[in-house]
This record gives sequence, structure tokens and C-alpha cells, in this order.
Amino acid sequence: MSLVLWVSLAALAVKLEDRYVMKTIEDGQIYYVAPYQISSKTKNIKPLMADVTYVTTNDSVTMNFSVWTPQELLADSITLRSGKLVYCRDFETFFVERDAKLWIHRYSMRFPLESLNAIYAASTPFVLSVYAKGQTVEYGYTANMWPKEQDWMNQILHIIASNKRLYKQK
Repeated sequence: MSLVLWVSLAALAVKLEDRYVMKTIEDGQIYYVAPYQISSKTKNIKPLMADVTYVTTNDSVTMNFSVWTPQELLADSITLRSGKLVYCRDFETFFVERDAKLWIHRYSMRFPLESLNAIYAASTPFVLSVYAKGQTVEYGYTANMWPKEQDWMNQILHIIASNKRLYKQK
């Protein structure tokens, strides 16, 4: 690989520290994972943007994400499939609005940290599906992209686990 190409690729890399923020709160920590894209598997649909917040005091993960579609998508259910496991998630719709030619939908799901660990431990990429009146919109990583995406999230999950162990020792 040429030096110019290597330097160009290195410049595009995002440092782990730019991916999340950890703050100490009363009796624990809060971790905020900055917005990141998840590719659409459905034709003519933009990637979704997701952010994740983990709070140690209630051991729950909140995943908020925005979906852009040509038509309004009034979601019935949302699932995360990882390997053979299917996580059916209770979700909340924050808003649905029109932006130029597309509809923006903002959803939120809450689940235990162990589910996020299992999703990112899987050897195959997860698929997030939004179902709405017979219509399905799917998102996920390609097999080529999965190791990179899995790696940065697993590094953050490792930091969370390390800090949880330290906090319990005090």
C-alpha cells in the first residue's frame, strides 16, 4: 500500500475518544456513544443515525435513532436480530416530521446492557428492523464492515465493564 493511501486512510479514522463520553454521576457513571450510521438494507432508504446512552445506576441502555423514508412510517414494532437471537424491543416514537422530500422518524428503545453485549459479541452483523403496517425497513452492517463497527463498540463495552468492576470494589 502506498504511503499516501495509508496516510489518507489514517486521517479518516475516528479515535475511540471521539466516539463516546463518560461522566460520573451520583452513584455511578453515564456513557454517551455519539451518533453513528447504520446502513440501510432496504433499497432507496438512507442509513439511520443512532446514539446510545448507558447509565450504570439502572443498568439500562437507551438507543435513540433517526430513520428517513420517502413515506411516513408509523412503526408497529422494532426488532434487533443478532445471530439466532431476536430482541423484540419496546420502543417510543419521539416524533415524525417532514423534511424536504423525506419523512424523519425518531425512535427510542431501552434494554439491559447484557443485550447490547450479546449483539456486539455475535460473529455476524445484527439487523435492526422497523415494521409498519406490512412494510419493513431493515438496517445493518455488511460482513466487511461488521468487524470494524464491532471493534469500536466492544472497546467501549470493555471500558464500561472495567469501570463497573472498579466501582463495585469501592
